[in-house]
Amino acid sequence: MRFVQQEGIKRTLLSRDVPGLIQFFKYGLCGCLALFVHSSIVYTLGLTINPAIGEAIPRDLKETNSMINNSIAFFPSNAVAYYLNACFVFTPGRHGKRKEVTLFFIISGLSFAAGHLTIWAIFRSTDGSFQPGDYQANIEHIVNAGFVLSSVLVNFVCRKFIVFMK
Repeated sequence: MRFVQQEGIKRTLLSRDVPGLIQFFKYGLCGCLALFVHSSIVYTLGLTINPAIGEAIPRDLKETNSMINNSIAFFPSNAVAYYLNACFVFTPGRHGKRKEVTLFFIISGLSFAAGHLTIWAIFRSTDGSFQPGDYQANIEHIVNAGFVLSSVLVNFVCRKFIVFMK
């Protein structure tokens, strides 16, 4: 809080040279924006052209379409995440721009794979015979949250220490 008081909110938000806790907070804000893009795409697809949401959707179709929808949302949401992280959170320059972007997407891809394993694991570890109104009837929301949580866990550390300078 002392840093924010000394530097002001605007400078704190715009500067990359901030204490680690503030950097993590800014990373979280940028991540929320990228998550909004990702979730908007996943839920738009899941409610329209690639059904994965709703009690009337068969469980096996929910699983397949959840994976497809998350795959489609991967690139646009990661483009947003890269742009915001490079502008507001981390200091670019450890690598050339092409290598930096490539590493960013490779790390995101590994986290994405972990997210897909989470979807698979949640569907395999829950009972397929549910009744309407049961929490498992809306399992798509649980798997989407699991996908996000498992993906985020790796990204901050890898981006901070592998992709960007600091």
